[in-house]
Amino acid sequence: MNLLNVILSGRSPRRIQARFLRPALLAVLLLILLVSFAAAGVVEKKAALGGFDGFVERMGAGTRELGRGNTGSADTSAMPGAYWNPAILGFRQNLNYTLNGEKRDLDRTGGSLGIESSVGKRMGIGFAMLYRGDMDFKVIDDDDQTLGTATPFFSMMYLGFSYRATRRDAFGISLSMSYDNMDIAEYYEDENIELNDGYTSPVSLNLGWLRQWNEKWSTSVVIRNLSFSKNLSSRWTKTVSSDNSVPSTEGVRPKVLQIGAGYRSKVMGKPVYAWMEALDYQLADTLLVFDTHWHLWTARVGFECEIITDGTIRTGMDDRNFMVGLGYKFRIPIAKKKYLFDVNYALTYESEADLWNPLSFGLRGYIP
Repeated sequence: MNLLNVILSGRSPRRIQARFLRPALLAVLLLILLVSFAAAGVVEKKAALGGFDGFVERMGAGTRELGRGNTGSADTSAMPGAYWNPAILGFRQNLNYTLNGEKRDLDRTGGSLGIESSVGKRMGIGFAMLYRGDMDFKVIDDDDQTLGTATPFFSMMYLGFSYRATRRDAFGISLSMSYDNMDIAEYYEDENIELNDGYTSPVSLNLGWLRQWNEKWSTSVVIRNLSFSKNLSSRWTKTVSSDNSVPSTEGVRPKVLQIGAGYRSKVMGKPVYAWMEALDYQLADTLLVFDTHWHLWTARVGFECEIITDGTIRTGMDDRNFMVGLGYKFRIPIAKKKYLFDVNYALTYESEADLWNPLSFGLRGYIP
């Protein structure tokens, strides 16, 4: 039915506006995403996100969220909330837990866990830990001889707090700290030099806001990786050897601005959800720089639908990575209480590297 037919039908201007405003808003959001995707094709900038650190920034945590394009900052049920957006913790009502694990191509492994709970009626607290590692990393010397196999890994911990200022608004802060271990010190040829395998970063700050506008719309803003050092940059020195005989390296985590939106509706009586996020990685060690050469823009989009009762199918994109996912909820009655948990699966295709990651599983639940 076109606009002329609607007018002739005698519908009120308010109903006409509601009918056409919703698609217009969705079109604007999709247009913003398309612009973000077009600006995200600078490969050399992506290298600046780092190896292990970049793993966390790019892929996030949670199998459920991974299956719908790695989106979660605007979802009050995303886990672990301390990672996605600490403001999410302000909407918690029960004791929640999540456990995720994955096996990726090139012998890469990963996982995350989270525990979070409400504190009183308006506050929430949560803990999260992320893990990434390589199971078969070949150590090669200057003569291209294989010395052995290393198993480097990276872990990051989050401790989040949130306060729900109103029924719809919550603000949060999380403290994060990383530890990485390269596992190559034993292969260093000079026996007089003792190398350090492990490095611990200083504490970084992550700030979040989330508003649940109504039953359908939600928005969020997250600022990641702030520090107490100069320019609020999360930067530190990695001491390679105990006696400083080997030049030190520098660790850095880029400042990130993450803006998210969520939309909930029904199609043919089935719950349907859409999630969208735009991210800006500032790669310069300044408080705020407007030079586009020092920014990396990217976007994420995801959709999910409850096709059967308690059964959900998902799909999404994170930049040029494609994801699909499945989930199913279980309810177990124990002592007159129902314990709800769901099992999730995600399949990822990294198009730029032409890699499939078929093994991502997650468990999440609620304890009343």
